[in-house]
Amino acid sequence: MSNVEKTEKKTRATHALIFELEYVAAKTRAVEYEAIKSAVSTKGVELTPVLFSRSGMSPIHRAAITDVLTLAGKKADAIEKAVGEVDKSVADYCENQAVLDKGLEKLIKATMERGIPVITFTALPQNLAEKLMARTGLDKLGVELVVPEEVKESFPRADDWLKMLKQCNKEHVTLVAVVSSQVACKGALTAGAACIVVPDAYTSFQDFGGAMMVLDSLEDEKPDTILDMTLRM
Repeated sequence: MSNVEKTEKKTRATHALIFELEYVAAKTRAVEYEAIKSAVSTKGVELTPVLFSRSGMSPIHRAAITDVLTLAGKKADAIEKAVGEVDKSVADYCENQAVLDKGLEKLIKATMERGIPVITFTALPQNLAEKLMARTGLDKLGVELVVPEEVKESFPRADDWLKMLKQCNKEHVTLVAVVSSQVACKGALTAGAACIVVPDAYTSFQDFGGAMMVLDSLEDEKPDTILDMTLRM
């Protein structure tokens, strides 16, 4: 083993914190709900929180609208305009209105004070994700952004987590994942992460079995308590 390889091995992080960019940091799901509600109303569908939750709430807006219409017994055709409206609403929010969750900001800073890297991942397109990073100040905080090469209709599942960890060279770390949905939680658990779940109004009913904490807000618990329980320092 070369001296460079020895140095890299010695300095390689053994722990990492990772969180959902749009749903944990910026609370975007409520914006998606309102935009989809407006879009499907043109098809004669009245979207409710229950119907939205049952649809699976795919981060891919075309799939989300299709699922809602299908559940409502409507044809999911000629939805290009609806998809465009939702895309536009979410983009406007990410670029001009989003604010960083205060509890998450405190957790990020406490994590970095321990010398532990912080990562965020997203289902958003690269350019929009970067704008959201700038809007919320996550880029200045030194948070690493991971944009997966592929985002499926149900995301992020276990294979998505493994691919993302490989992408950012965190395959062998002790991982703490801060997520907002059952899909993200189950996928992270399967990938070996300790999970902190912060559900929103549309995911609070879901099954988070296996999570170490389920919080109404990250401000409900001190950052050091979260880290002590999950990082196993």
